[in-house]
Amino acid sequence: MNRKLTATFATMLIALCLAGVSYAMWSKTLYIDGTVDTGDLDAIITFWFSNDPPGTLDPRPIGATYPAKDVGETVCTIDAVDPQKCYTTIYNGYPCYNVHYTITIMNTGNVAWIMQGIKIDDTTLPNNQWVSFDVDGDGEPDIEFYITDSIGEQVEPGDSIETSLDTHILQTANQGISDRTFTIEVLLVQWKEYQP
Repeated sequence: MNRKLTATFATMLIALCLAGVSYAMWSKTLYIDGTVDTGDLDAIITFWFSNDPPGTLDPRPIGATYPAKDVGETVCTIDAVDPQKCYTTIYNGYPCYNVHYTITIMNTGNVAWIMQGIKIDDTTLPNNQWVSFDVDGDGEPDIEFYITDSIGEQVEPGDSIETSLDTHILQTANQGISDRTFTIEVLLVQWKEYQP
């Protein structure tokens, strides 16, 4: 009986050793090194234009009965060194002077982006709503801005988006201040990061 128990134990021990050897022979650890190249979110301004360039009659509101005159003018330029910046100068602006702008922004990166928002001097503009600003610092609003329907639009690489912006000089604008400076910032986000 002792011999049978020893033989059984020896057989089980040999079977376990064979199983261990066969496992060791059939297992292998592989290492895979990876590299992740991230996409490039980039854009440039390709077109910046107003409806009152020099030498044209000032825009009038719909239904205006007074004669058109060439008093004010608006010059729009894109920075030659950095086409992510553009400039606007309004000359001889007066109360009720309205200017409509068209801006085209091209996706020059390799990932889709969405226009998250447009800011004027750190204030985000809502779509389709006038927002007043005191840009000359006298305590009274003197100009208002209106952005039209481009927030939330997705632009694929190589494509462009066109958006519209309107400015209107208010009656409360101080006549003694000729220069009004403001900064327009367009915020673009990667398409998965957009927050309505």
